[in-house]
Parts: sequence; structure tokens; C-alpha cells
Amino acid sequence: MSKYALAFLTGSLLVLIFPPFKFYPLAWIAFIPLFFALTNVGLSKAFNLGLFCGAVQYLGLLYWIVYATVKYGGLSYLSGIFLLVLLVTYLSLYFALFSLFVQSMDKKSWLFPITASAIWVGLEYIRANFLTGFPWELLGYSQYKWLKFIQIADIGGVYLLSFLLMLANATFFQFIYTPKKGILGIVFLLLIMGGVLSYGKREINNLSMLMASQPKIKLAVIQGNIDQSQKWKKAFQERTIEIYEGLTKEAVKRRPEIIIWPETAIPFYFQEPSLYQKRILNLIKQIKIPLLLGSPAYKSKEGTVKYFNRAYLVNFEGKIVSYYDKVHLVPFGEYIPCRRLLSFLPNVVNIIGDFSPGTIKLLSGFRYPLGVLICFEGIFPELSRKLVKQGALLLVNITNDAWFGRTSAPYQHLSMLAIRAVENRRGIARSANTGFSAFIKPTGEIINRSSLFTSGYFCEELPILKERTFYTKHGDILAISCLCVIFIQCFWKLGGLLWKKLKKV
Repeated sequence: MSKYALAFLTGSLLVLIFPPFKFYPLAWIAFIPLFFALTNVGLSKAFNLGLFCGAVQYLGLLYWIVYATVKYGGLSYLSGIFLLVLLVTYLSLYFALFSLFVQSMDKKSWLFPITASAIWVGLEYIRANFLTGFPWELLGYSQYKWLKFIQIADIGGVYLLSFLLMLANATFFQFIYTPKKGILGIVFLLLIMGGVLSYGKREINNLSMLMASQPKIKLAVIQGNIDQSQKWKKAFQERTIEIYEGLTKEAVKRRPEIIIWPETAIPFYFQEPSLYQKRILNLIKQIKIPLLLGSPAYKSKEGTVKYFNRAYLVNFEGKIVSYYDKVHLVPFGEYIPCRRLLSFLPNVVNIIGDFSPGTIKLLSGFRYPLGVLICFEGIFPELSRKLVKQGALLLVNITNDAWFGRTSAPYQHLSMLAIRAVENRRGIARSANTGFSAFIKPTGEIINRSSLFTSGYFCEELPILKERTFYTKHGDILAISCLCVIFIQCFWKLGGLLWKKLKKV
């Protein structure tokens, strides 16, 4: 098999390990073909192999960007494909850099699995933070269904899961490549995994008992299933309000303590006095249950207008008691990065306007402090962590995944949220316009998940846990340590090259 075929195989396996596919166990061996491809090649070939492997994976994972930008962003297919290729090329560079490091390592050394894992995680951390960050489907997210394994995320976050997966890949490769030296790595890996799974089993049992003894809150999430191509038309506003009114009145029969509507559920500025605003406030007064809802908002100052993607909390008396403006905006969905350079893409901005970021803060005025994550904010570990550190006892994700249609994006989006629950040991309620709406236990178990493109309401009780995890308190210590390994490796290699040149002189 050619080296590019091996790289293609790894890239393909890395598509299959993520939703909607169910082959997540392949994540433990997916990199072995790439490692073999990187043996006995030069730096240039290693870079190209990594770039190719990454392109295969990200084209398979992110193809839905074309669907969203063409159908709802007003782009031509050519422009949509250009954006996808641009993003895929950028993300593939991380694979290329990883391959360069792997090519330069001694694959027979007992340090190889550990160093390779550290470099992979360090690169994931850079990807999650550089240029606003895009940590979509980091390697560790693939295991969201393996509850015993993911419990360790309350110590090291999703990055620890990625580290262990890469450690297994590198160890298995080394065992095949050099069995005599690799056997010690296999023993070491088995001991680690035994400890991880034992920890996971114990945590699940302890949490089950703890959740049974702690206070619970009954929540209702509403899934309006409003057609994205219709929701911003004035003629459809009445129908939208009727749908949410009807579903909310049905949900009241289950006696929830709070009702949650999705991101931008209200297709008008809720902050402005209007007949529709009055109608919603009267509904809340009638049902006497607090409502959390999403709506666009704006602020005028000195002749300029800033727009926000906002979540409002309205108490049972029909008074707006607090709000949260989305902090981490979607590039090419809510704002255009490098606008001047990309002036040829004027229609890609959300049809409401170019949004501005808010600041991290809790929604107060309810029985428990609420931490709200709007749309893809749920894929950023640091946002959930900051909210819990501020005192959030429950996390709420409101989103509108209608942009993605029936592609794989809604499946992927929900799966990553499960790890947020484990990292911080907080229950999560999710309200999505077209699905998936769901509830997530502090163990990461997803329950009462809706179907795509159906309307309805869903009620569930979630426990209120107050203890903070090691990860919540200390954050990405592991990922930052791995980042340091990258710098050490770079200096070591550069120092070696410099020393060779000096010796020749």
C-alpha cells in the first residue's frame, strides 16, 4: 500500500469515529496507518502526507459548511466551496505539523508514544485558541458515548481524552513496528487504561448516589422547528409566536420550574416594546413560570449600532431580570473576519447584521444561577468552565442548527456538549430550534434527545451539584504542559541543527 493510501486510510477512519457514524472504537487505532506512512520519508514528504491526511478528515467532517453558506448565507456554490477549502487547508496544517514532529522522532524510543501524544494535544490546544479558535471535533470528543472512559475529563478535560487516545495509537504502532521494545509500552498502556476505567466506574457510581440525594430541577425545552428560510419574514412572525405559545402551554402541564426557548427563537427585537413583546410577557404572567429565550438585540451609542445574539431571562411576573450576549461569535455566520480581505463575500454575514461579542456572565434572578452557552459556544471548554467558576449550577445551551439541515453537523454539535457536562459536573439543558434538543447528566449521558425537524416540548429533571471539579478549578494544565513540549522539541531540533553547522565551521 502506498504511503498516500495509508494517509488516506487514517483520514477516512477519523471521519468514521465521529457522529453520525458509530465507529468510535476505531479512534484507538486510526493513526497507525499514518505512522507507518511517516517511516523512512523526508521532511517534505512527511509534511505533504500530513496535509493530505488532514484534508481527507476535514472534508469528510465539515462538508456541511457548503450547505449552510450556500442555502442560507447567500453564497454561490463556488464561494461556498472556496470557504470550505480555505478552512480545511488551515486545519490540515496542524496534521502536517504533527507529521513533521513524528517524522523526526525515534519511533523505537520508549518516549515516542508520550511525546507524540503531548505534541498532538499541544496542537489541538493551539487550534482551539489561535485565530478565535475552532476546536470542532477534537480527537477526545469521539468517545462521548463511552461513559466509563470520559469521566476522567473532570481532571484534564477533553484534552486528556485526546492524549490517551493518541497514546494508545502510538503505543500500538510501536508494538507492531518493534515488538520487543513495544511490549513495555503495551503493559504501561494497559495499566493506565485500567486505572482510567476504574476511575470512571467509581465516579459513575458515586455520582449516581450523589445525584439521587441532591436537589433537582425540572426543566422544559421547546423545539419550535421554525423554517430558517421563513423565520425572519414579517408575514411569518405571527405563526412563529403561535407555535411557541402552543408548545409552552402544553409544557406547563408538566409543571417545570423554567421553560427554555431556542437561540433567536423570537424573530424580532424583544427589547423593543411591541404587541408581540407584550403578548409574550402576558403569556409568562399567565403561566407563572420563568422563561429563558433567545432574541437578537442592539445597542446604539454615538451614532453607531452594535448588534448582539442575546438570551433573556424573564421571571414569572413577566419582567426581564437579566440577559447574556453571546461571547464567541461564529466566523462567516455572525461576523466576517478580515472583512477587507474578504470583501468579495458580502452576503455571508447573518441576515440580521454583523454581531458584536458580549462578556461572560451568569443569568441571575432565577432560583439557581444559570450559565448560558449560545450555539457553538458549547464546543469551547473555557467558556463553560468560566461560567461554573462564576457560580453556575446549571448550564443551558440554546441553539439554532437549522442552518445545517440533515447533515452530520447537528449530530457532531450535540456530542461535544456531553464532555462539557463531565468536565464541570453540571447538568445541561439544550433547546434547539430544529433539534437536537436534549438533556445531559453530569456524567455526560445524553437523555431525552429529540428528533431532527420535529416540533415539541421535552421535560426532564436535572440534579443540582455544587462541587467544582479539578478541571473547573485549574483548567487546561495538561494542554498547556503539552504546548511546552512542542516548544522544547522545536528548540531541541533547532539547537541540534545549529550545533551541526557550528561543528562544520
